[in-house]
Amino acid sequence: MKKALFAALAGVVVLAGCAKTEVVETSDSANIRFDNAFVGNPTKATVNQVATDQFDNFYVLAYTTDNANFFSNEKVYLKNGVYVYDDLKQWKQNAGYAFAAYSNGGYNAATDGVLTGVTFAGDELKIADYTVKNDDKRDLVVSISDTELETANTPVAFTFDHALAMIKFTLNNGVGDNDIQITGFTVKQVPNTATMTLNAGSIKWGATSANTDFTSADFTSTQETAGESDEFVVIPVTDGVNLEIAFTATVAKADGTQITNDLKSTIATYTWQPGYRYNYVATITGTDLEVIEFAAPVVTTWEDFTNPNAGNPDPEIPLEDAQ
Repeated sequence: MKKALFAALAGVVVLAGCAKTEVVETSDSANIRFDNAFVGNPTKATVNQVATDQFDNFYVLAYTTDNANFFSNEKVYLKNGVYVYDDLKQWKQNAGYAFAAYSNGGYNAATDGVLTGVTFAGDELKIADYTVKNDDKRDLVVSISDTELETANTPVAFTFDHALAMIKFTLNNGVGDNDIQITGFTVKQVPNTATMTLNAGSIKWGATSANTDFTSADFTSTQETAGESDEFVVIPVTDGVNLEIAFTATVAKADGTQITNDLKSTIATYTWQPGYRYNYVATITGTDLEVIEFAAPVVTTWEDFTNPNAGNPDPEIPLEDAQ
């Protein structure tokens, strides 16, 4: 999995060029500082982000040997090209620091991204009861710093990992020259609430505690271009549960009449891993839209989707008429 690296340092003047970044320290050299938070491998169009892939805001937690809440969900935000935070803190000698951070879609200044139920203790970052929603598709990235803090005012460095997964559905047209209109596309009762823990570089999600339906905008499948559903940001699940989809497919015939059929499918024992995208591909066939077949998805890292039918030996999953 690719990772996003940034160095954390605040209250500085930064002169950025294409090849390097020069940092000129202020007289407040004892302050803990944050600057230049970039994502090297961002999510795509479903996530709030700007063209530079730079965080507008993120949140920091930290503890020391004598203060369990040294940073307590502290917002770090971009102002005049520099990352700042409101409650300035200073380094202390021999304090034994540990730092963690998260960004919940913080690519846009209008998106705050603060989460409740976030704790950091014993080198474990925990986000309790995180919920994904159909109309709020955010990229949750998390990190625990492994920076050695032996010298005064050493910059804190984070390497972020994507904590969520993404899925979408591609419908190929196998009925001839006529376009297929897809309406009411729904992924039913998707697990959408669970607790995440990050420990020693490993992201784990607990049992899901709620479900919701995800719906896509209507789309069209032509002979030239397969139809694609919206991308859905989902909680990673590893216990192999069933996934049900349903939609209405409509084809206009040459005589002006239409063929309409409600289709559904159950994809058995699926699993999703953090930081991966899954593309489920189907082919609609038959003059009466009687048959639709799903191939097992190709799993990719957080990049563009690929066609899972290319060289995929896995058996296809048929869809049936909705009853």
